[in-house]
Amino acid sequence: MTDGERPPRWKGSPFGNKRYWTRERVVEGLRRAAAEIRGPLPCGDSAYNRLKKGRMDWPPASRVLGYFHAMARGWLAAGARPSRVSLHNQDWTASEVEYLLEHAGTKTLKAIGRALHRPPSAVRSKLGSKGLRLKARTIQGYLSAAEIAKEYRCPYHRVRDLLISGRLKGRYDRVRNCWRVDSVDLTADVQSLLRAPKTQSYKAVPPDMGDYYERYGIRRALRAGRVIRVTQ
Repeated sequence: MTDGERPPRWKGSPFGNKRYWTRERVVEGLRRAAAEIRGPLPCGDSAYNRLKKGRMDWPPASRVLGYFHAMARGWLAAGARPSRVSLHNQDWTASEVEYLLEHAGTKTLKAIGRALHRPPSAVRSKLGSKGLRLKARTIQGYLSAAEIAKEYRCPYHRVRDLLISGRLKGRYDRVRNCWRVDSVDLTADVQSLLRAPKTQSYKAVPPDMGDYYERYGIRRALRAGRVIRVTQ
């Protein structure tokens, strides 16, 4: 290099054009970090960066979020125990929602939460009014007596009488305070009973139309220029 010439500038990364923190290296780095961290694993990038300070063998939080979109999912991908990871306030992925809809009604909320690494309250909230607006029993095919009455346009007491007599199979859920009927138990015979026309019942005496004089056999008559009431 002669006088007046500038030294050559370093071009590119020391690792070439390839990114060093690939997905595989991020997973391996998180495994090393999980082995050294005691207790619950940090699921926030700020908490993770405080522990990572000075550790170049741990992946940057930005790379973890770039691959897994959440620190918690990165820990799970690295094989960390679910009991050390919290998915609280994490967005639901499409695969998690699909699993929830597939197993709701056949598995308990606790079992679904264990499989998805979420508390049962979060699973219930996702199914309920704050999420999918569904109920586990309706996903499975269970119907309540009120839903059957609405579907077949029959009186509620007719469905209840069929359930109590055993002609329609069902189970009373004391927790939810409602009947649970499997749709396969709505046989053709039961459906014909549900669709039967409404029966009308009358008293032995004619219906009271609200007329006091007619009810007690009293009529009006004109006597000596005056209107009086006399019995018929």
